[in-house]
Amino acid sequence: MAAFGFTRARLAGLALAAMVAGGNAAASVDLPLHHWVYDDLERLAALGAIRGAMISAKPFSRKQAARYAARALDPAAAARLGSLGFLLERLARELRPELVELGALAAREGETRARLRYGARVQVGLASSSLDAGGSVRARENSEGEYFTDGAHGEVDLRGWAEFGDGAALTLRPKYTSDPHQLGVAPTDNSARTTLREADLKLTWGNLSVHLGRGSQWWGAGHRGTLLLSDNAFPLERLRVGSEEPFRLPGILARLGEWKIDSFLGVFEREREFPRARLFGLRVSYVPTEWMEAGLTRLTQFAGPALGQSFPAIVWKTYISHPNKPGADEVNEQVMLDLRVRIPRTPYLVPFPGGMQLYGELGSEDRWASPRPTRAAYLLGLYLPQVVAGDSTDLRIEYADTDITRRGSGFSSVWYNNGTYSSGMRHYGIPLGHSMGTDATDFYLRAGRHLSADLQVGIAFDRTARGRWQPAPETKHEFGLDLKWSTSQKAQLQAGYTLQRVRNPIQIVNVNPVFAVSSTAAGPAVTSHFLWSNLTFQF
Repeated sequence: MAAFGFTRARLAGLALAAMVAGGNAAASVDLPLHHWVYDDLERLAALGAIRGAMISAKPFSRKQAARYAARALDPAAAARLGSLGFLLERLARELRPELVELGALAAREGETRARLRYGARVQVGLASSSLDAGGSVRARENSEGEYFTDGAHGEVDLRGWAEFGDGAALTLRPKYTSDPHQLGVAPTDNSARTTLREADLKLTWGNLSVHLGRGSQWWGAGHRGTLLLSDNAFPLERLRVGSEEPFRLPGILARLGEWKIDSFLGVFEREREFPRARLFGLRVSYVPTEWMEAGLTRLTQFAGPALGQSFPAIVWKTYISHPNKPGADEVNEQVMLDLRVRIPRTPYLVPFPGGMQLYGELGSEDRWASPRPTRAAYLLGLYLPQVVAGDSTDLRIEYADTDITRRGSGFSSVWYNNGTYSSGMRHYGIPLGHSMGTDATDFYLRAGRHLSADLQVGIAFDRTARGRWQPAPETKHEFGLDLKWSTSQKAQLQAGYTLQRVRNPIQIVNVNPVFAVSSTAAGPAVTSHFLWSNLTFQF
């Protein structure tokens, strides 16, 4: 590489310069995780209507979502959708202000972009849980550390945002629950009924964005979960810095494709072996061609002042040398490669009219020290955006495994755990990554269908086996049915029912560090029922 004049330092400098100067991005507010816009963009990308999209790292801004939607508005791209054209219409309605600003849609009379823009989303929900084995709790996957307890409760989730010109955006999201126990063992195992789930100040200069506050991120191709970073745990307080939009390297290197860089420095809770330990995360997303997206993620956990570690010196030292040296240089790390590939319809090979999307994640607990991961975990997925021609049914199959190291070497309790950092890659005891936790496998199947442009039903099955190193590991079978109805452009009604059968439910004995046990012998399965609904208004 040096023979061509491109040392690692020079490449890093070129990437940084391109990231900052790679565009004149505006400080557009981010879309919340699990917003339906992400699902529609992924489906359009899988159908080939959006080419070269980076959708594995979330959240991203409304304007970036609009840029992807604008690609599908091209007549040639839109022609690929056929009976699924309503997906594009939905996106055009939701992202109209941004699409008008980008010139993708014609402005109506008097439709101009104000210097101050603001909005809000109010979500009012009711939920009821019926749990066997009274007094037990069930985790709510990808729900910011919340739990289900026996009984009924109500929730109010308010998310307000404002954009100030092109340079700043602010998001605040408090959440109220009538039953504080629904907040679980974290972060408020007390009488508190309200928590601030998101508080984010975003500043943008050129193509560089800086976030300050509290928030969740989803880094990875997985849909049911991701190995390293999701919203399964309570949001971290963090300083986040990265490129607002994808960019290209200068000169001849532009032919390599588009890149996006994201990083953050987060702080854990106080009640752990190293109070307020730090977490540095770095992700590089890359689109070398219009049908492929790749990502590289690295998380570095360090104690900070408790071991005399300063940032960024400790991270730089870890990056250029071998990790986990005893003493002041000891850190806890995770690394992951993820890939998403679109395969178009091919006679006899891929008979599905919309083609298919393959995706996966390959992770290593501690730095990748050899051609293969040191202590591996993986996730594989298949997504069919249209199963039958002329129909709106889609299908997803996903499998994840954090137990492969134990099965191969006998070394258990590896993922999300660490000897020195005994609380592990957890926030308030909840894994930052996949909800199944360590020494676990998860199989997920979901099919969805639009009965109309505004009415969607879904059915899902999930089988999770966790704590597989124990004499009687927990096995969960879960069946779910959900309904989404957009009653108007600004309102949506959602409802769902889940039946859960759990054999040998694991009981949490200690939270930080997490210590969970199940019975020493197989016992009868317990049955739980979850019924939930919410009504969302946007202003």
